[in-house]
Amino acid sequence: MKISWGYKIIIAYGLFVAGILALVLLSSQQNQDLVSEEYYADELAYQDIIDKSTHTASLSSPIKIVQSSNRLIIDLPAEFDKKMSKGSWTLYYAASIEKDVKGAFQINDGLLNIEIPATASGNYLLKIEWTSGGLAYYYEKQVYL
Repeated sequence: MKISWGYKIIIAYGLFVAGILALVLLSSQQNQDLVSEEYYADELAYQDIIDKSTHTASLSSPIKIVQSSNRLIIDLPAEFDKKMSKGSWTLYYAASIEKDVKGAFQINDGLLNIEIPATASGNYLLKIEWTSGGLAYYYEKQVYL
């Protein structure tokens, strides 16, 4: 049995429409997490991050990060020894907002000790923001947990 060219065109067109509908259905079910819910306000305030990063770059030595099995130990430069420092840290996971981990800290000895949750694994961006002596600082680094 031969199929005429008219039916072949209709079948090809039908398959094309079914494929496009399948792509629309699959794409509508994808998770669309934003980096931040207030992304526009965060973008306007980005100059503050640049200023804080400049303060961090002018420190006497770089920030050291040591990773053990379930901890991140962040060693701030000597300027923060015996100075009260308070701030916040974030382990940002780009693929899912549910895997982000946040916390606050207050230290006197220049050592920040972050406990890593057992569920955290993958490539994270560590963001640390702190104030000490009236100046604000910001530091970020990729870490693999």
